[in-house]
Amino acid sequence: MKQIAKKTFAVIVIAVLAIPTLGMAQNGTKAAIEIPDNLFVTLTFHDVRDDVARIGDKDVYAISTKNLAQYFAWLQQEGWHPIRLKDVWQARQKKKSLPPKSVLLTFDDGALSSYSHVYPLLKQYNFPAVFAIPTSWINGNTKDAYEAYGKNNLMNWDQMREMQQSGLVEFASHSDSMHKGILANPQKNMQPAAITREYFPKLQKYESDQAYQERVVEDLKKSKEILDFELGINTQGVFWPYGAVTKESEQLAAKAGLPMSFSLGSMSTFADSGKTYQRALVMDNPTPEMLRTQMEDFLTFARAPHKQRHSFIRFDLSEMVSPNNQIFDQKLGQFLDQVSALKTNMILLKAVADENGDGKIDVTYFPNRQLGMRQDLLNRTVWQARTRIGNDVYAELPISLEIKQGFNLAELTADLVKNNTHLEGLVIETGDEFLCAVQNKTWDADCNQKINQVFQIKERAKEKAKYYANISNNYQTALKINLKDKHVEGLKPLIEHSLTYSDFLYLEFDPVSHPEIFKAIQKQLQQLSDKQIQRLIFSFTVNPNAKKREWKQYQYDYQTLKNLSVQKIGINNYHLKDGQKIQENLYRELSTNGSPLTYRNPYERNLAKEVK
Repeated sequence: MKQIAKKTFAVIVIAVLAIPTLGMAQNGTKAAIEIPDNLFVTLTFHDVRDDVARIGDKDVYAISTKNLAQYFAWLQQEGWHPIRLKDVWQARQKKKSLPPKSVLLTFDDGALSSYSHVYPLLKQYNFPAVFAIPTSWINGNTKDAYEAYGKNNLMNWDQMREMQQSGLVEFASHSDSMHKGILANPQKNMQPAAITREYFPKLQKYESDQAYQERVVEDLKKSKEILDFELGINTQGVFWPYGAVTKESEQLAAKAGLPMSFSLGSMSTFADSGKTYQRALVMDNPTPEMLRTQMEDFLTFARAPHKQRHSFIRFDLSEMVSPNNQIFDQKLGQFLDQVSALKTNMILLKAVADENGDGKIDVTYFPNRQLGMRQDLLNRTVWQARTRIGNDVYAELPISLEIKQGFNLAELTADLVKNNTHLEGLVIETGDEFLCAVQNKTWDADCNQKINQVFQIKERAKEKAKYYANISNNYQTALKINLKDKHVEGLKPLIEHSLTYSDFLYLEFDPVSHPEIFKAIQKQLQQLSDKQIQRLIFSFTVNPNAKKREWKQYQYDYQTLKNLSVQKIGINNYHLKDGQKIQENLYRELSTNGSPLTYRNPYERNLAKEVK
């Protein structure tokens, strides 16, 4: 079976409960960061060994015994309070308050080191901790367990009973047998079992909703029953393998008797405001100083995704249509290689097409119940983009599907995300529906009606999408507007109208062909606050046959946006055949690569062949 990473899309996520400030370096040279009340830290560790390499260990998730002990000492010295799952549960029910500077220490997978290395440290410091156990591993599923930790390297039930009786240790579910990948598409990608509708090649169809739900509930019930029986406890929490959980699977866990749910992600959560909590995945054998810095970075940036820099390309999946999977894989490999060399960090995929050219969408590239599927291409493209080159991926659907063609965009979005749970979000192309709003400071009744209709459709689509999207990703929505002229006086009131925490406006135009639009945009940006600017995405439609002076103008215009504090820029019309021109002319403007030493031109090899 093909393997998926032990933890997918790993990020360091810290959430803090009831802490007025987080102290910086012990010498006190840095100012303390203000911390919102009612947040808590969850740190997740895996194997603990004496011989973990300082850099480049064979297990990226392992931490050395020395570093863990020093971190525990730092927590104690700085006055942190390790808490229990039951403390979070009571805080969620508003029956108690957590102490200041609370931290939940968790260890996944049931590795033997949890007993031999971690448990002694817990007793030494009198710290409580939670251990998430994949029960089938302990009960004889040696195949997956050996692949993760090697032979005879897991705890047994007697050891766990001893830990449980100490009063310092709690146990939670890590599923029974879902710590693995299952077939997720016709191209044979393996994706997390807990949130994936399995694909059956012989039947050429996906697992039904009912079959998926029954499989997940049965697995989690079995896990809880085993833990409760073996350890004499009432298990309430599930720590999802790979951090993979959706609102749907969260509800299935509650049905199985596991109401507390923990994922991964870059959004902090409050003890009393949700059912699934984000947690930090500890990687690369960090020292206490490194963990403190990661906490500082999170508290400064991670709870504000709108502040994060994104450089992206928009790509039409119709270019990937192929007579067979082998040719599709060749095209996909070429695409990912080009994007990897460009060093952008986000991809927007147009997921539907008008194949007969009549102005109406007639096919999709994902399974759905309303339109014909041309080819099942989206899932593999999303997965490979995320796992191979580390790009966030959005899908694009036009609002005309509902307004002009009568389809239900929310239901189409549900089908889209149900089969692509790792999407970062959705871009809704608004056609002409928003032009009246962008062009005018005040809106008449007809314009207000159009605006409200768009936002209503957007909210319905977002609600459906967030039910199926991986909670570890912070699902977001952008409304795309193709600017037609220099009248953009309504930009500020449109931003202020209804954009919520996870919403953006995506503005697309060609600044070289229409410099008057760009001039007007610059004027409007000067009237916006930094927070409002952070809600904007700018995408240039670039002429691939531009002359040298025009390429220089594109370069200048991208730099102008950056100077105006725009954090999200991209190219609206990336094509495989134009990759070399984009690489040669816009690499510096689009790339997130901070080091010229790691620059790679994927076209040099082809040029060398041509010279020969």
